[in-house]
Amino acid sequence: MGHLVGGRAGARWVFIVSGVAPLAEPAFAGAWTQAPGEQQWIASVSHETSDFGEAWRADDLTEFGFKGGWAVNFKVESQMRIGDALDNRSGFRAGVQKSFALGERGSFSVQASVLGGESLDGPDCEGEGYETRAALGTSFALAGHESFVNVETAAKSREDGCNRQLIEITTGAEITPNLKVMVKAWSEDGAYAHSEKVESALLYSFGELSVGLGWRQEISGRFEEKGWVVQAWRKF
Repeated sequence: MGHLVGGRAGARWVFIVSGVAPLAEPAFAGAWTQAPGEQQWIASVSHETSDFGEAWRADDLTEFGFKGGWAVNFKVESQMRIGDALDNRSGFRAGVQKSFALGERGSFSVQASVLGGESLDGPDCEGEGYETRAALGTSFALAGHESFVNVETAAKSREDGCNRQLIEITTGAEITPNLKVMVKAWSEDGAYAHSEKVESALLYSFGELSVGLGWRQEISGRFEEKGWVVQAWRKF
């Protein structure tokens, strides 16, 4: 992956990008896959308050890279919503991803995943299903600081007839060698799920371990929802 962003420092930034793209939970690893033989692990916890009550959510994602731009990933997610009634949900996602280098600093990827359990966002979707995803990303130098933009679209379908579509845009920049800032916006539609959110986050690196703190808020005007996200990321 180092040739995608021009040099060792750029490669490290792309690894950070791929690790923190999932701060906004629908996202996976963006347009870049892990290098062959490398693995990344991401765990996040979020707390939100909304018109529907209070919610705690936990996500755990692992991704392995293989030769030829291939990768596999597995994500487990759970949520406890406290409102008029207690609503506990859990689900998983297992996928295969293939990336294609676009010049020295860009990448395009496609991904196919199987879904199980329940959806965590919007009205409940249950049962087995699948997700297809495409991502396009590029990195660049902005005023001497490594930066990136990543755009993704996804379509999800479950056996209960729950079909949803997603589009998300993430951009970020390096403030210092160890401190990064990210801003993300995404929209999900279909099967009574109509949501538009923005999230900003700071990520600090301690060698191979990085921690992030973010704030997420619904902006569609259809309902009120906001809260914080804490994440830990490690590369092996």
